[in-house]
Amino acid sequence: MPGLHADGMINQIEMRKATTADADAIAGLLDQLGYPTTSAQVPARLDRLAGGGRATVLVAQQEDRVVGLATVHMLSVLNRNRDVAWLTALVVDASARKSGVGRALVEAVESFARQAGCERLSVTTHEHLTDAHKFYLRVGLQQTGRRFGKMLTG
Repeated sequence: MPGLHADGMINQIEMRKATTADADAIAGLLDQLGYPTTSAQVPARLDRLAGGGRATVLVAQQEDRVVGLATVHMLSVLNRNRDVAWLTALVVDASARKSGVGRALVEAVESFARQAGCERLSVTTHEHLTDAHKFYLRVGLQQTGRRFGKMLTG
């Protein structure tokens, strides 16, 4: 998939499933997203997500560098005939933003969800991330509600 690089050059964006070899890049991207993570924590998290077969982690690579990340989970819910897909993380490296990487990641997630038979794609984002809200609207997602949450400890 082509993407416009910051210098105006078109570079190929390769989408693929993340591997443990991507741990450093994934940790860096999660840090940019506001979730500090060490490279040592990433392999266990990837294994946990891969274990049930109901989630996947995709990375966007340009040349030899991972420049984006998306995670998607499939959920079975009582109020839908088919599963729904939930985009649970999306981040593009600061150096590659506004180059088409985010759009390509969302398109890859949509494709994955369609192939899995999901009828809907949803995403949750913090209210203060107004640029993210605008991005999601531009790529065809609609604002449909609010999320409420509570941290569980112990």
